[in-house]
Amino acid sequence: MKAGLYRVQYIHTLLSNLSHNVEIRYFRLDDIHHAHEDLRRLDKHTPWSEKNFVLDMSTLDAYRVVLSQIPEVGMNRLGYNYLLATMDMASLNLQRFRHGGVNITGFQMINHSNPYVKEFLHSWSSLEPSVWPGAGKETLELAAAMSVDAVEAVRRVLDNMVERQHNVFLSTFRRGVVYNRNLTLGIPCSTRPVIPWMHGPVMMLAFKEISFEGLTGHVQFDRRGYRKDYKLDIVTVSLDKGPHKTGEWHSERGLLQGQSDNWHRPAPVNNKTKTQSVNIVTSILTKPFLMLKTQQDGSGTPLTGNNRYEGYCMDLADELQEYLQTEYILRPVADGEFGFELPNGTWTGIIGELRRGLADMAIAPLTITADRERVVDFAKPFMNVAISIMIKRPEKQKPGVFAFMEPFSVPLWSCIVIAYVSVSVVVYLVSKFSPYEWRNRSYRYDRVVKYDFNLCNSFWFSMGALMLQGSDHCPRSVAGRVIGGAWWFFVLIVITSYTANLAAFLTVERMLTPIESADDLAKQTQIAYGMMEGGSTRKFFETSQVPTYQTMWNYMSSATPPVIVRTLEEGVERVRNSKGRYAFLIESSMNNYYNNRKPCDTVRVGGDLNLEGFGVATPHGSELKEMISYATLKMKEDGTLHRLETKWWYEKGECGSDTGHRESKKRSLSLSNVAGVFYILITGLVLAIVLGLLEVCLFRRRASSGLAAQKSQDFHTRTGGQPTLTRRLPPVEQVNVNGMLRQCRILRHPR
Repeated sequence: MKAGLYRVQYIHTLLSNLSHNVEIRYFRLDDIHHAHEDLRRLDKHTPWSEKNFVLDMSTLDAYRVVLSQIPEVGMNRLGYNYLLATMDMASLNLQRFRHGGVNITGFQMINHSNPYVKEFLHSWSSLEPSVWPGAGKETLELAAAMSVDAVEAVRRVLDNMVERQHNVFLSTFRRGVVYNRNLTLGIPCSTRPVIPWMHGPVMMLAFKEISFEGLTGHVQFDRRGYRKDYKLDIVTVSLDKGPHKTGEWHSERGLLQGQSDNWHRPAPVNNKTKTQSVNIVTSILTKPFLMLKTQQDGSGTPLTGNNRYEGYCMDLADELQEYLQTEYILRPVADGEFGFELPNGTWTGIIGELRRGLADMAIAPLTITADRERVVDFAKPFMNVAISIMIKRPEKQKPGVFAFMEPFSVPLWSCIVIAYVSVSVVVYLVSKFSPYEWRNRSYRYDRVVKYDFNLCNSFWFSMGALMLQGSDHCPRSVAGRVIGGAWWFFVLIVITSYTANLAAFLTVERMLTPIESADDLAKQTQIAYGMMEGGSTRKFFETSQVPTYQTMWNYMSSATPPVIVRTLEEGVERVRNSKGRYAFLIESSMNNYYNNRKPCDTVRVGGDLNLEGFGVATPHGSELKEMISYATLKMKEDGTLHRLETKWWYEKGECGSDTGHRESKKRSLSLSNVAGVFYILITGLVLAIVLGLLEVCLFRRRASSGLAAQKSQDFHTRTGGQPTLTRRLPPVEQVNVNGMLRQCRILRHPR
């Protein structure tokens, strides 16, 4: 109340000193919430055709209440002009006054196009309102901005005092209590006279020496303690225009007209002698492109500004800064989205910020698509990517007991056994019927014709050749030798092929993946698959005309439970926790990154589904596009982009450089690989011992039977019996008798 009267008196004094005759009438609104009658009375007692009003309210809420009632009483027509005595026009919604012809002018102290202001608002909007009252909004009122600048001014003053004398507050702050001179506890402001703080004069001098850029512009104080060298933007709303800047008022130079071109131009964030442009760079927090640093610097000071971030995009922004010769302020996108078009035609995420002029460029894993190219400009792609499939890494195939048999399939082993039996039988038949395989064997009383390849020896001959060991018997006939040669050649090829594959099967770890391509996913029903909500991957499947991809989109868009996830991290965690029952469709760059992160249990399978690229985006018509394209090509040619990718994907990987090649990793043999061979050997030894015992038993039985017959013969001899003598006639032989061959039996007397 008193402040308003003081301002009225001050204005009246200034106008009375002017040569022009200006008539001023003052009117007070008793109840701003019910000011309709007061406004009509004010309109009635203003007889001039051009009606000019100055509204001076104590708070922004008061302005909002009164401005909402002006159109209701018809005072928003052509000929009405309002001057609002506020320095925070941006916090008022004046869109309603663009249609009646009224003219509203006010002042704006916070320059929302200033990079420092944009960065602060972004950080402020990301805070939790329950912890920080008033946070979570993308706007900032003037009173709050002044409070921030005041705190910053006090901080700078205290820093300057400590730099000059590091123990200046040694006797002031003790055990959380403030002491004044003479060891007085606290600062008693209610005493008469007031006892000032012992550091007050020094702080006043320090306040007059500070100079910095704050939320409300340049902050500096003159020798009397008043703020100096600051400016106010003059903002106007008229018919179908505004709010737009029509000029400036400077505390030193006064009114400056025709400054509307500076309304959206970012201001420098420092006091360097040489003015340098500053670009607002928007990005998105996604690994490894952009991440928040967790550590602090060596001094223990919290990280601020661009130093809070790291990642591929951060390094890429630094490289572009060198090419463009500009400074930049990096900030993540507020809604955490890459950007897609809403039904009303607006865009979310990074694309939306570029469209609304909140950023000068976007350096992020932003896929270049036709829809996005329609609303923003893309430079040359800095990384080629494609949609790929991520699944949980299958369990390693454990070697079986008979792993040494894996080089050949079961049908092939069956054919080898059949061939072995067939060759053995044929060798037996040829030896039996071919006279060239017969042999005459002479005994004591006769001569018998025999052949070496009986059924047992035939199988032993084939087995010896199959094991590359040979046999005591060899075929003598032409037919037998032809069979033997063919069998030996067959065995040579089989053994060579088996040996070549055996080393690979026993020394290479192998994993059996359940799917190998997108077609495998589309045809099966056991493994669910999904993608991230919003982005180029969803757009690709939604608009694809390929039958396989259409089938996949129909499944993903209607699956129960839902298979589409909101973030990449959620999709990767779902793959890791699904026990192989979920596949994630993800861009290849992110697929490779997460496969190299612990617990190293995901793997990329199949080929690429499409071919895309990540590019730096700028608003339509930006002059930065061509410079960024040129810089991107230079970095691609000199290997900078490859070096950055290697750094963040592989050098900083947690699974080793051979993560993607586990299937070809050589290792030494273990007992489990060849245990079956030992089992066969042990089985053969046991079987041989058993057969040996049986042979011993049979031999003893036959020997005992022969001994009994001999005893019986001796018994008959002693008792006078006539034993029956059986004697085999000698064999028939050919002898030369008087020059002629005769067949006869020759009896030879034993020596």
